[in-house]
Amino acid sequence: MVEKEVMEIIQIFSWVATGTGVCFAAYYYVMTLRNTENTRRKDIISQRLQTPLQFYEAYGEIMWDREITSYETMREKLLHKPKEMARVWYVLNHFNSLGILVQEGLATSQQVFKQYLPQSVIVIYEKFRGEIVNSRYRHAPKLEVWNPDAYMGFEFLYEEAKRLYPMVPQLGGFTREELIEHAREIDELLKAETK
Repeated sequence: MVEKEVMEIIQIFSWVATGTGVCFAAYYYVMTLRNTENTRRKDIISQRLQTPLQFYEAYGEIMWDREITSYETMREKLLHKPKEMARVWYVLNHFNSLGILVQEGLATSQQVFKQYLPQSVIVIYEKFRGEIVNSRYRHAPKLEVWNPDAYMGFEFLYEEAKRLYPMVPQLGGFTREELIEHAREIDELLKAETK
C-alpha cells in the first residue's frame, strides 16, 4: 500500500517535472524567436540606414538646384533627361524606404532623424511634392488615381519631421554673407564649449 502511494507521488512529480520542462522549453523557444526577430529587425535597419555615397551625390544635386522652384520648373528642367530624373527618384525612394521602416515599426523616426536632418526630409518633400502627387495618378485616357500608396512612406516621414520638429529651419536661400555670419556664430559656440 505504501509502495503504491509512493509510486503515485513519484508519478505526480514526474508529470510536474515533465510539464515544467515543456513550459521551459516553450518559453525558451518563444524567447529565441523574439531574439531572432529583433536581430533580423536590427539587421534590416542597419542595412537600410547605411547610406551609400550615390545618395549623397544625388541628394546634393537636387537639393541645391535653385532652378527648381515648382513642379512646373522641375518638369521643364528634367523632362526627357533620364539621368537627372533618376537622381530625383533615387532620393525620393530612399526617403520612402526610411518612412516605410518607421511605419512598419522596424525603426523609429528618432533613429532616422539621428542620421538625416529633419529639414532635409521636409525640404526635399516640399520641393518635389508635385512629383510625389503625380506618381499617384494615371494620365491616359483621363486623370485618375492609379497608385494611391506611391511614396506614402516618404509622406509619413515628412509628417513625422513636421510634427517632431515644428521649428525646423529651411535650407537654402541664404546669401554668402548670411552663411559666413552663421559660420562665425558656430565657431564662437565651439570655442565656448571647449573652455
